[in-house]
Amino acid sequence: MAEESAQAAAAAGDAAAATAAAAAKSGKGKLLPIVGGVVVLLGGGAGFAWWKGLLFHDAKASAKEEAKEEKAVAGAIVPLDPFIANLADEDGKRYLKATLQVEFFTGKEPEDFKLPQVRDLLLTLFSSKQFAEIRTPEGKAVLREEIINRLNRAMHKDVVKTVYFTEFIVQ
Repeated sequence: MAEESAQAAAAAGDAAAATAAAAAKSGKGKLLPIVGGVVVLLGGGAGFAWWKGLLFHDAKASAKEEAKEEKAVAGAIVPLDPFIANLADEDGKRYLKATLQVEFFTGKEPEDFKLPQVRDLLLTLFSSKQFAEIRTPEGKAVLREEIINRLNRAMHKDVVKTVYFTEFIVQ
């Protein structure tokens, strides 16, 4: 009889263990999707916050850019008198009026930046262009690069940083 009660207790223990195991399995089954959903939501939220710049988002790069801007000295800007030139179109009836300013890398205008030579150089360049070449923003960007290259070549060194068109009219 003692054996039967031991067997009954063992069977009851096995049944309780099986019930506990089944309960644990069903709990894990319900817990796994919940945990997975929370992880996905947190990851998505963190990704969105980073993308919007609310979280981390290259704080070191931003600090470096600000330091560079503080170190960068604005170059001297020299305004040039307006240019009026005939364009090289076949009918010869188109004119360009352009006013521009030249920015240098240094804080002051180079001494060898002679305005008569610059004017001649730029008038020759403008009169060699056709309307189709300079009517688009891309054409103006190409013209700007040509001006920078020619001015730097004429002065035998890289002193011109950029050129700003303050007036650009084709008639």
